[in-house]
Amino acid sequence: MIKLRYSLQIFALLLISGACMAQDEVNPYKKLTKSFLGAVKRDIPNRNDKFFDSSFYGKITSAQADRTISNFIRTNGQIVAIEKTEVDTQGCKMATATSIKTSNGKFIWYLYFDQAQYIQRVAIDTFSTQWFYKAKPIASPNFTRKEVIIESNPFIKLPGSLYVPNNAKKTPAVVLVHGSGPHDRNCSIGKNKIFLDMALELVQKGITVLIYDKRTYVYQYHDPFPMDSMDYNSETVDDAVAAFDFLKQQAGVDSNKVYIAGHSQGAMCAPLMAKKCKNLKGLILLAAPARSLLEIIPEQLDYIASLRTKKDETADAQAVSIKWQVNNALKPDLTLQSKTSLPFGGRPKYWLFDRNYKVLEVAKTLTLPMLLIQGGRDYNVVKKDYDMWSDAMKGKANFKKVYFEELDHMFFMGQGMAKPNDLNKSGYVSDKVTAKMVDFINGK
Repeated sequence: MIKLRYSLQIFALLLISGACMAQDEVNPYKKLTKSFLGAVKRDIPNRNDKFFDSSFYGKITSAQADRTISNFIRTNGQIVAIEKTEVDTQGCKMATATSIKTSNGKFIWYLYFDQAQYIQRVAIDTFSTQWFYKAKPIASPNFTRKEVIIESNPFIKLPGSLYVPNNAKKTPAVVLVHGSGPHDRNCSIGKNKIFLDMALELVQKGITVLIYDKRTYVYQYHDPFPMDSMDYNSETVDDAVAAFDFLKQQAGVDSNKVYIAGHSQGAMCAPLMAKKCKNLKGLILLAAPARSLLEIIPEQLDYIASLRTKKDETADAQAVSIKWQVNNALKPDLTLQSKTSLPFGGRPKYWLFDRNYKVLEVAKTLTLPMLLIQGGRDYNVVKKDYDMWSDAMKGKANFKKVYFEELDHMFFMGQGMAKPNDLNKSGYVSDKVTAKMVDFINGK
């Protein structure tokens, strides 16, 4: 097992005042960024040694960063100037964006850091005026944000944020649960933070909101639990249940009016959470798959391939590889002990759980209120899934649904089916979605 480098000092960095963080001379992430980019500019030998950790994953990240940088310099020339750096808090981790100049123009270099201040990822973008997320202006903020820790067992500690309306005695409350993959509490995707969008809208409507960093984000490369043990329960459900229990106990929260809102795979897992949550008031299913991921993944790959206007041999090879791994996961003779290549590095237990979990069958056994919200531009979870939910829950008085033709998987407005490149654009969760959530939570 990889030794976990986990320092309370890093959490302290996230909690110091904005005035302090705004000063370049005391911000460690700006200093690290300037140091790293300076080493790249001067082409210092072994420059990566102090910026990437010494684990297996750290070495892979270092090698990937070298390839990214080499390709960039070969195409755009050497760095001639390092300009302004901005910092963004992404849950328990941090990111920086720096404007750099080459002979070909300006570019943005993004560095993503883990809790121990090591670089986890390097990305390069064209020059943009908005580098990170900017929340919608709030005329008169009337809420308080509290930093909290969710503990689902003695080995798992997940930092989070609790948004509480001011001057309210007892409020309804909701915990937001992420989809697949590692996500911070805000569900940061590109320059967007879809859970923060939702939290800021909901809390202004008198609803307490809990968001937290996902287990696979906090412990992304330093697992305190064996990968072989991971399935939907250990990845998502257990922590969501712990968050629900935590939220019920908070002062000012009406413990009889606590909801769970899951997005994508989080919505798919929501019926499992409902089975384990005592006195759960209701479920909000945001873009909920009705089928196993093993069925959905090939469809997503085919859709993405259909958008390409010219042949991409690398992308085609990756798609073939993933589909081959999906077929391995679907083989009848797959067991917990099987040694075979499976999608995204998952172990047999994970994919056996996925293919055996029948979300609609579990959902049909629930009697608590449920609201399904789906976007028509969503290619990750498509109308087929929405229709399957509608058919399965037909005639059940506890089930409501709403379909917004103009919204994508992140519930952003647009036209036509969404594309992967849309993740690079800045947007906000539609007010239509949060309005439906508010009405449902308030019993309307």
